[in-house]
Amino acid sequence: MHLIGLQWMDVADALSALVLCGLIGFEREARRKDAGIRTHILVGLGSCLFAMVSIEGVPAVLGNGLTWDTSRIAAQVVTGVGFLGAGVICFANDTVRGLTTACAIWIAAAVGVACGAGMLPLAALVTALYFVVVMAVAPFVTWVLKRDRDRTLRLTYEDGKGALRETLLMAGGAGYETQIISTHDRRGDDWSGATVEVRLSGDMTHLHDVIDHISQIDGVRDIEVLARDE
Repeated sequence: MHLIGLQWMDVADALSALVLCGLIGFEREARRKDAGIRTHILVGLGSCLFAMVSIEGVPAVLGNGLTWDTSRIAAQVVTGVGFLGAGVICFANDTVRGLTTACAIWIAAAVGVACGAGMLPLAALVTALYFVVVMAVAPFVTWVLKRDRDRTLRLTYEDGKGALRETLLMAGGAGYETQIISTHDRRGDDWSGATVEVRLSGDMTHLHDVIDHISQIDGVRDIEVLARDE
């Protein structure tokens, strides 16, 4: 049996996997996810080693007399990482959580395999693209979608007439989700009440009709739709 010597390129590949996967893990750690920097580094280093063994180690041990599919061990990394990713996904209160972290672990494994195969520029590019997606693309898409589905109403009403309750019930009946953002006491010459800002989420097609109905509720003194930059 031949012993495989440690080469500087192998060291560079392993260190690259540590750094790149550590960056991915740091982003998850900063967002207080269950799988953080240690998990991603270990996944990346393990994947890197599997790739090195599959590409360099086994063929060197077997010698020139036997053939070896260099993708066999590295290919199993995908299956193994799938179990790790499934471990961070949970379903609670009709909500699936952990999908992005599971994908980050999967990306870390791919980056580790690329480092083990000596494809450092590609590994660095994928790591950079990961940050572009999670820090730029995803927030932009969320902003675009919410821009057309969120509006904020400023409602002024009198106390004691149930105007706020009726407003929320009417908005809910029209299919909107409501959230009270702020409340301020108001007083007039012969009345007292409050001004509240309510965020509506949903289809804005019939918003003006809903506002017309709200304005007719007993006790509502003023209602307006705030501009998006207010």
